[in-house]
Amino acid sequence: MELTKEEDRLLAGEKGPRVQECMRILTALGDLYGAKRLVPVWSVQLSGISFKTMGLPGTEFLEEMAAETKFAVPTTINPAGYDVGGPGLVHPSPEFKEKQDRIVSALMKLGAIPTFSCTPYTTDFAPPRGAHLAWAESSAVIYANSVIGAYSNREGAPSALAAAVIGKTPDYGLHRPEGRRPEVIVDVDTSKGPMLYTVLGAYLGKMLGQRIPYFRGIRPDLDGLKEIGSTLSAWGAVPMFHVEGVTPGSEHYEVRGLERLQVDAPAVGEFQRCLGCNETPQLVAIGCPHCTKGELIQIAQTVKKKGRKLKPGTELWVCSNRQVIQETAPAVEILRQAGAKVIQDTCMVVAPLGEKFSTVAINSAKAAFYMNRKSFSGQKVVFDSTENLVDRYL
Repeated sequence: MELTKEEDRLLAGEKGPRVQECMRILTALGDLYGAKRLVPVWSVQLSGISFKTMGLPGTEFLEEMAAETKFAVPTTINPAGYDVGGPGLVHPSPEFKEKQDRIVSALMKLGAIPTFSCTPYTTDFAPPRGAHLAWAESSAVIYANSVIGAYSNREGAPSALAAAVIGKTPDYGLHRPEGRRPEVIVDVDTSKGPMLYTVLGAYLGKMLGQRIPYFRGIRPDLDGLKEIGSTLSAWGAVPMFHVEGVTPGSEHYEVRGLERLQVDAPAVGEFQRCLGCNETPQLVAIGCPHCTKGELIQIAQTVKKKGRKLKPGTELWVCSNRQVIQETAPAVEILRQAGAKVIQDTCMVVAPLGEKFSTVAINSAKAAFYMNRKSFSGQKVVFDSTENLVDRYL
């Protein structure tokens, strides 16, 4: 890579060993993928900040970083393992809470912005079109690329942390026009019935791997785009998708001659039946990825329409970030009056639920992917649409 004089000095250790270590990570990554330079980033999103995912070695490493350096650009952060900003609706063990608080303290010392959300684009820190980013949260990366028209690779935890310290990232992959090119056309046939976008993304994620799809036949709203992207990136490793007439810049790519896939409601519905079990849940959890304002309001309207309170023996979590919760206060109050817990700063995936909730009902195929895995949560899940979950448990 061709480094500037300032970058060379950082790599040589002029600003200390931690900054030097970050430069080594970025230059090694750039050399590996053939980047010619580092590009300044508008912001960074750090994932994996729950103690459930970071563990003690990661916690100690983060504390060492915080003792020696600061973030150079706005850096937002993923959900923590409990609602660290209150009001204390999630109850981890004292040991877990102590470790999580150490992580949060280190992040704040580094200069992180306390968004605690996997949807930073729903906050005041949403990036503009054309901005270069270094985001590590997969569902946020795919949304930024596909809906906003920003540019970000799917960063790992080390490279995102390094980019936050340096303020730059290697210029390769999704930062380059050629890296954003569609690779397969997906024709979605809606004539045979409706389908849940969260399931459509999961179904295709398994088929596509890392290939970038070009969708025809659908025109999702912003929340639908979020659902498709979150599951494309969870069930596959898709970093971006194009929706004809929607994705910024998609009109510049030639798609004639690409492989074509046909998708319809019966195929997606058959896949949906494999997502969950028929057991009785102790928790109904909505908000993976975190609810947007529109989603939170829609859930409240559905609950209000039913005119009932939560059935005994079941908890209902609706997860979002602090800003969305503050900006939808009337909807939040409707949910609370019905017996729901409106949860900030965490979610059903990264909170330590195993001891209290062995079976969780969810409306997200992304949550199903993670919570079904014994290496991550190991819980049994019941899967259904938001409206059906509300109808069954209220």
